[in-house]
Amino acid sequence: MARSKIKVLRIASITDDLVCDELHQSAPGSVTAGRDIDSQLLVFGPTMPGSHVLFELDKQGGYTLVLPPWSSGVLKLRGRAVRVADLWRKQSKDGPLRLALDPSARGKLVLGETALLFQFAPPAPVPPKVPFPEEYRARPFAGMSRIELSTLLSGVLLLGPWFLYASNSAVDPSFQHEVDERFLIVMGIPPKTEVLEPEKVEEDEQILAVEDEEKKKKEKEPEIVDKVISPSKAFSKEALSKARGVGVARVLGTYGGPGEGTVWDVIQSTENNLGELFAAGMTRVVDADGNEVSGFVPGGQGISALGAAVGTKGFDVSAAGPEVAGIDKKERKISLKGGPAEIDGDADKKAVSATIRNRMSALQSCYDKALRADAGLNGKITYTITISVMGTVTGVQVLDDSLQDEGVKGCTVAKIKGWRFPTTPGAEASSDVTFSVVFSGQ
Repeated sequence: MARSKIKVLRIASITDDLVCDELHQSAPGSVTAGRDIDSQLLVFGPTMPGSHVLFELDKQGGYTLVLPPWSSGVLKLRGRAVRVADLWRKQSKDGPLRLALDPSARGKLVLGETALLFQFAPPAPVPPKVPFPEEYRARPFAGMSRIELSTLLSGVLLLGPWFLYASNSAVDPSFQHEVDERFLIVMGIPPKTEVLEPEKVEEDEQILAVEDEEKKKKEKEPEIVDKVISPSKAFSKEALSKARGVGVARVLGTYGGPGEGTVWDVIQSTENNLGELFAAGMTRVVDADGNEVSGFVPGGQGISALGAAVGTKGFDVSAAGPEVAGIDKKERKISLKGGPAEIDGDADKKAVSATIRNRMSALQSCYDKALRADAGLNGKITYTITISVMGTVTGVQVLDDSLQDEGVKGCTVAKIKGWRFPTTPGAEASSDVTFSVVFSGQ
């Protein structure tokens, strides 16, 4: 069959007297009808199938009409009109009604609520492929305004030289990147073991330690001068009386001048009854204006009745007063309560406990600072810290605080946040560690 004599189907779909769709084949082929969207012809009705081959193309290129039982209509075959209902009455076997169609066949088929008008016609030309619209072609700066382009150009001009310099700069060979140990384990690279070093004492703590040492040296017992220094000339009784008063004032640790309310005035008015003075609580030194100078310091250098300079050890007063002769200074330290800390998680218990013990010296300085204001301060603080898989402290919580000192509490929490713990291979989540610190004299 010549190409020019080939005829194909041309079908119009009518629903509610309106042409809803049209099919004009460009080449011979089977045609499907049904309710599914994949069907070439959409038909409507509750009894319509999802998809049905209505016009079947055989191997010789001829068309066969395959009518289902739920169809009706009128066909014109070889110049003669035939009703579909009459054809069904002549059908003697079950199954669909199959009719071979020649190029002159035409007709109207009613399928449910849709009517199909078909006939044969020359193939429709293949529609040309529409090119992609030129205005939608991708361009580098199509979606940017002039302001955005200006901003981009300014950034390139300002930062471009720096990026060029940085890309060509030599990398310091001693620089080491921090790599997650989980990545090293996957790659089969043994991670480096971190050697725990004692925490360095901060510069201000070193200065305070030096000052404390100097104070301890000054507070040591002075050497007693057994040799009496004889005066080179005689003194009047009035001078000796004043000298004795000055010596007693120095023994008490005050150098304030005369005035109402000073130690000098109290001594002169009470005939030097030191036992009653201490019993009344006179353990602080004030100047002539009533301002506090320093705490009571026993011992010092005095003057004998003959005006000689002698050394003193302090005073042994009555039981009613404080014991000031021979003060026993106790060293204040801190310690961990009970053995290892309580650990909830994948962290290595031995490594965590060892790290906490090595970091105890950092918390000692917080306690020493508070003792300068309150020498009788003691108690216990219980902490719960959260350690990440990288060994850093991500949270510190105080569970119990019998010390009741905000300065020590804030100082210790700040130092604990800076601790670093060894990482545990295979750890996948953070760990919670609970431990107690006892602040008391030993």
